[in-house]
Amino acid sequence: MDDIIILVDENGQEQEYELLDTIEYEGERYVVLIRDDEETVDILKVESEEDEELSLVTCEDDVVEEVYHIFKEKNTENFDFDD
Repeated sequence: MDDIIILVDENGQEQEYELLDTIEYEGERYVVLIRDDEETVDILKVESEEDEELSLVTCEDDVVEEVYHIFKEKNTENFDFDD
């Protein structure tokens, strides 16, 4: 069963994402998400977690690159990477 996360944007619109992985980097937790209709992943920082609700925030481009690199190394056998 896929791990599905529903994110609500600033306009109140819900978007459904599949949780591909959780990555620890420099003492912080990040989630790697993808939408069904997209080919690229989104990486967000876990700001807080209460009950089953996550608070996620965007992060700096250099952090996104590092977390993506870790994700690729960890998942080379699970996914085909084009880059």
